[in-house]
Amino acid sequence: METPHDVWVLAGQSNMEGCGLLCEALPPDERVWSFTTAGHWEVAREPLHRFWESFTSVHVDLLRAALPEVADKTNEEMALAEIAVRPHGAGLGLSFGMAVADATGKPVGLIPAAHGGTSLGQWSQELAPMGGGSLYGGMLERVRRAGGKVRGLLWYQGESDCSPADARTYAARFDAWIAAARRDLGEPDLPVAVVQLGRWIWPGDEPTDEAWDIVREALADLPNRVPNAVVVSAIDLPLADGIHISATGLVRLGRRLAQAIAPMAGVPGGRRTPSVTAIETGTATNGLGTVTLRCADVQGGWRDEQPLYGFEVRVNGAPMGIVGAEVRGDGGSDIRLTLEAAISGPVTVAYALGTMPVATVVDRGDMPLCAFRARAATPA
Repeated sequence: METPHDVWVLAGQSNMEGCGLLCEALPPDERVWSFTTAGHWEVAREPLHRFWESFTSVHVDLLRAALPEVADKTNEEMALAEIAVRPHGAGLGLSFGMAVADATGKPVGLIPAAHGGTSLGQWSQELAPMGGGSLYGGMLERVRRAGGKVRGLLWYQGESDCSPADARTYAARFDAWIAAARRDLGEPDLPVAVVQLGRWIWPGDEPTDEAWDIVREALADLPNRVPNAVVVSAIDLPLADGIHISATGLVRLGRRLAQAIAPMAGVPGGRRTPSVTAIETGTATNGLGTVTLRCADVQGGWRDEQPLYGFEVRVNGAPMGIVGAEVRGDGGSDIRLTLEAAISGPVTVAYALGTMPVATVVDRGDMPLCAFRARAATPA
């Protein structure tokens, strides 16, 4: 086939690779093509990432390091066995591509380059001299061989960096990674869309809430540090297991990413993601304290068919109970929290923090509010 003119890179770890049930995956769409792991163009079909056939050695090397019991099997044997029994692998790429094709009326090319369980250190641009023996070098090699114009890069990664040491340096390291990728791809203003970390509900050796939140906030703040970057939340999406988003959730996430990156990438339509622009405190008629979140870019207002969960309020550093949460304002774009007592000091508001939040704030365009922590304005 002729190489699609517009190509999009899929990078990161398992939730970008896709771990949804294949029986729930979207069917192929002839407008959406994938540059396969083996190194040729085909109509995109799930799973997009098929590592045992990879022409860049890093993916097979990572698999073999994790599966010493298959040392006596060839890559070809493992590829055939995987095709026969693999139940998982549906991701977000196909729904993203379909949404972009709907908007542009043109074929879309995807370049799958993610790998589950990988850290930002393993993605380091410093490993580029290894070529296809590194994740970064392999990504560049795939783009070069695929051809076409790279219109944007999608990134979902960070779970493997949620240790106390790595989390605190994540923002600086990721900013440097984006700068290097833009330079090496020859696109200094390349649009980048990242996914803020979702939930982790496995008991046991989970990361600390603090480290998880540090990485979450580093990703949420990316557009303030790096131009032509946008962040989308996955906090509300259903899971296939303790950390991996389900196939149906990833379909929604792909569409969200397409909407969010469109304005930066010259794709018709699209929209900005919701954000909190101000936090104001007050007093209700019954004397209880109130906190109002003024929000922007809320499409159709916030959904309020179910309670608005996920908020935490602290007054003078101590938790304050929330007795009510309601949609307010013109167009239903604001949220007012009613507290269990009057406000007697500085207020901090957080949303969707920790590894296991129940967070339900999503607008009627299916775009959620990102996790955040911020101080309320002090009344004059």
